Amino acid sequence: MDLSFAPGVVDRIIEDAGTDDALPLLAYLLQELYFASGPGGVVTEELYRDLGGVAGAIARQADHTVSQLDQADGIAFVLCVLLKFVTVQGEGVARKRVPLSALNERERRVVDAFVDARLLVSDVADGGATGQEAPYAQVTHEALFRQWAPLRQEVESRVEQLRERAELERWAEDWERSGRSDDYLLTGDRLTLAKRRLTALEESGIAPEPVRVLVQSSQLRDLAFLRRVSDSIGQYAIGSAELHPERAVLLSLAALGECTPTPSARRGLMAALAASHMRTRVDAHTDTVRHIAWSPDGRRLATASRDGSARVLDARSGQSLLVLPSDGAMVESVAWSPDSAYVVTAGRERVVRIWDAVSGEPVRLLTGPTDIVRQVAWSPDGRYVAASSKDCVVRVWEAGTGALVQDLEGHRDDVWGVTWSPDSTRLASASHDQTARVWDLAAGTAAVVLEGHTDFVEGVAWSPDGLSIATGSGDHTARIWDAGTGALRLLLRGHTDYVWNLAWSPDSRILASASSDHTVRLVSAHDAKVLVVLRGHSDTVWGVTWSPSGTQLATSSTDGSAIVWDLRPRGAEFVAADGHRGPVNQAAWSADELRIATACDDATVRHWSSRDGAPAGEPLRLDDRVWSVAWSPVPQDGRLALSTNGGLFRILDDTGTVLVEQRGEVVESCDWSPDGRRIATGGHDGTVRVRETDTGTELVALTGHQDWVGRVAWSPGGRFLASASDDRTCRLWDVAESREFTVLRGHDNYVDDVTWSPDEQRIATASGDWTVAVWEANTGRRLDVLKGHEGRVRCVAWSLDGRFIASGSDDRTVRVWRADTFEEVAVVGVHQDKVSSVEWSRDSARLLTASFDGTARIWHADPDYDQLEAHARGRVFRTLDEDERRRHLLPVAGA
Repeated sequence: MDLSFAPGVVDRIIEDAGTDDALPLLAYLLQELYFASGPGGVVTEELYRDLGGVAGAIARQADHTVSQLDQADGIAFVLCVLLKFVTVQGEGVARKRVPLSALNERERRVVDAFVDARLLVSDVADGGATGQEAPYAQVTHEALFRQWAPLRQEVESRVEQLRERAELERWAEDWERSGRSDDYLLTGDRLTLAKRRLTALEESGIAPEPVRVLVQSSQLRDLAFLRRVSDSIGQYAIGSAELHPERAVLLSLAALGECTPTPSARRGLMAALAASHMRTRVDAHTDTVRHIAWSPDGRRLATASRDGSARVLDARSGQSLLVLPSDGAMVESVAWSPDSAYVVTAGRERVVRIWDAVSGEPVRLLTGPTDIVRQVAWSPDGRYVAASSKDCVVRVWEAGTGALVQDLEGHRDDVWGVTWSPDSTRLASASHDQTARVWDLAAGTAAVVLEGHTDFVEGVAWSPDGLSIATGSGDHTARIWDAGTGALRLLLRGHTDYVWNLAWSPDSRILASASSDHTVRLVSAHDAKVLVVLRGHSDTVWGVTWSPSGTQLATSSTDGSAIVWDLRPRGAEFVAADGHRGPVNQAAWSADELRIATACDDATVRHWSSRDGAPAGEPLRLDDRVWSVAWSPVPQDGRLALSTNGGLFRILDDTGTVLVEQRGEVVESCDWSPDGRRIATGGHDGTVRVRETDTGTELVALTGHQDWVGRVAWSPGGRFLASASDDRTCRLWDVAESREFTVLRGHDNYVDDVTWSPDEQRIATASGDWTVAVWEANTGRRLDVLKGHEGRVRCVAWSLDGRFIASGSDDRTVRVWRADTFEEVAVVGVHQDKVSSVEWSRDSARLLTASFDGTARIWHADPDYDQLEAHARGRVFRTLDEDERRRHLLPVAGA
């Protein structure tokens, strides 16, 4: 090429080229200069400037290269590829090396074209510690992204994203230099930021592979960490559900929503829900809620507060319906008229007010007290209103006229609680003189003085059956007295601070007491057994009242709230049959699965709707604990078999008529043959008996067990029987030949239950050694042991489709296992006490269980966990505080 240059032009070209890497571009530039100057021409600086110099040549070369590429590789894709070769350092844009191994085939095609055009240059980098050389490419001259308009504009529009990408790449390089140490992986906010940036880079097509690998590796480690956190929270929730149910629900929800779902967290949520009695929280008042009362019609609540008002609330929603003002004076007490039409209030203003409970209009003012009025009570017959006062007098007015009819004097100190006898003839009052008094209204004198407390007495409540009076005292105890004689029946300890008001359940069987220890305790009025401790208030609990249905309570507190509680919380079950007064030993489906039957320690058998758990008819009352109950498997048959601790075995028809009855040794279990013609029983004499169901005639007596026989189970074909015994064995019997054909040994404790696989090839047994064992039926060989329960496993059942095994345990859980791999699938339910029986529905979709908590429940075998979480969110009324979150390794806002 014959080309000459004016003085200084060559120096200018070399200066513009800037680096040796750009020298390959000079051939293209010189060619352009040759054509522009012509043969023998001289390249002047003006000509060089008119062609745009090195930058102009690069731009034209880039345009030409793009035009030569495949149509599929349009300008947008080319720019995405070239952006990989650009980075942002500080405030400036610079070129960067890109390993060729990080490019896919389509990207390589673009890179190769730009290398051929001398716009990119490829080379090999030192392999460093690996010793392996790594091919890479980079921009030949920065003019490509500084002067070529398409790429320059793309860089300018994405400069912030390129800066973020550069930071991510530095993190990835640090991780690589550390030998991919876990210490350099991303966690917490950095991982969240990296994931968000990587997503944006991927959408733009410029995500670096090292960054992707770093983020994925960090996520895997982070998920492992989150799984550990979730599992830890689940274990905490399981252990703390009884003491702190709301916190356990909140933590379980955080574990599932913020960490990752684990079996432990799901079980924690189920356990927390099973213990969470709180239904509704009302924060309508601005100060202490001193008293609360449930309307006799069950629809409303009335509250009295030291904020100077009383309120009428909707009992279901907690919505405030009425505000009853008291001229700013603190309201201490509230009570309903028996017809729920009126509310009476009293407080610091020394008068008693009667209000219309619908309109909120004042109706009547009752006067007479010379000091603060403490508490009011409306007589059950509706005729009278009584009030106690700091002036040591209990007063009685006619409710209809407001006329004062009695001044009951005798207390020696401030009088607080006041309560009517159910027949409205007597009144009881409680005083700071450490006594309670029972007043005969006709005589106007104290008929009985209840003495024994060692501190003030403020709470007093008369049982609905009229037989007992309960008192609560500053000595931290509650006491139950004989209402007629004043004799002490029960001394109730357990509160750790003052006991204030008390309330009886409508059936007089349970007493609830409110205390300054922030709890309400529910105890059996028969034997003082603690049934429930309600925790959820953050300060003194003053008031407690029972719903007329007996299924809920409401409380009021210094924390300014009123809370409605379910006596029986709703957990993961979708049907609950609740009404027994003792442990339920067995629950069974009817043949059509429309009903269930339950056998209970309360000496009753009850029928329930399997659709909603409603009672179906009156309970069958017997003379002793009922061990077992079983429906005939024949559709439309309706026969029911049962057995009791008193040695009674009975078969009844659908009307309750006794068809077969026998007495003898205790029969702990019974099971119908598949055709309904025979029934097998297991007794405390260690014998398995087979009877004809029409007549009760004994057909076979199978002996061999050395201890009680707990449960018996027919094989699906009806030829074989399995029996579980306290002698730690399960025995398999050929009923047709009246012989034992194998013994299953290996459990380390009682064998409590047994079930057959539908194909009769395998047996599953439940044991007091905390395990379920699976056995080969024809050889007696143990195939596997299912471990995971944390207590005695009392019951086991094989699904009718053969796919699953269900078990129930003293750890309160109902679990499902895969029958092919023996892996635990899920905890599908949690009772409030030991699980005593489990039975599958015919479609293998539901499980029926019985429990010592007094209920039978139906669960989905495949729980809808999203729905369960949604249900749980409606059962909490606060959020976790920062300390709770930190303690359980959950993120804290702003941290």
